[in-house]
Amino acid sequence: MYRYRAMSERIKSNSEPSHDAASVSSMASRISICDQRERTDSGKEIDHKLTKREREEVQMIEQLIVQYFTIIRKQLQDSIPKTIMFFMVAFLTKSLSSTLISELYVEEKFDELLKESEVVSKVVSKKRNVRLRC
Repeated sequence: MYRYRAMSERIKSNSEPSHDAASVSSMASRISICDQRERTDSGKEIDHKLTKREREEVQMIEQLIVQYFTIIRKQLQDSIPKTIMFFMVAFLTKSLSSTLISELYVEEKFDELLKESEVVSKVVSKKRNVRLRC
């Protein structure tokens, strides 16, 4: 009993009042849940009023569901931009790679691209001279 009350108090203190469509429909469903009518086998309707404890349990479950959907909504809001960026980067990588490859594999540029730069040739010649001296 103590655990139930502590959890109920914690949920009540953490819940924020909201006035969106979901909260309005949840209030309507709470009213219909709290004042249910049951049908017996003979078809007669019986009014079934929930006890105070049952109402508290219904409210607690409702608040847990609302909090669960709030968490799910937040996770979706966080994951959608990440997914969009992933696909944008993948597309950009693929298109940039194909563009670069098409620019590199032009036969007229092979000699120019394969030519050793002056800086590299100086470093290599210095290293050769040092090896020859040793």
